Amino acid sequence: MPTFTIHFNERDTMPGFLEQRASELDITVEQLVKRFINEGMRTTEDTGPVILGESLDDFFVKNGALKPL
Repeated sequence: MPTFTIHFNERDTMPGFLEQRASELDITVEQLVKRFINEGMRTTEDTGPVILGESLDDFFVKNGALKPL
C-alpha cells in the first residue's frame, strides 16, 4: 500500500486544526486528510457517461476508481 508522510514544523498550527476538525466529524485525522485529497483531485470536466461493469469491482475499474487486479 502506498504511504505518504507529511511533516509539520513544531510551531505550525495546522496539526492542531486537523485534529480539532477530525474530532468534530468523529473521524481520524488520516480520514480527514484523505477527504481533502479526494476533494482536491476532483475534476470539473465532464468525463462522459459511466461504463457499466459485470460486478461492482469491474465497474470501479472501468470507471477509473480502482486499478485492475
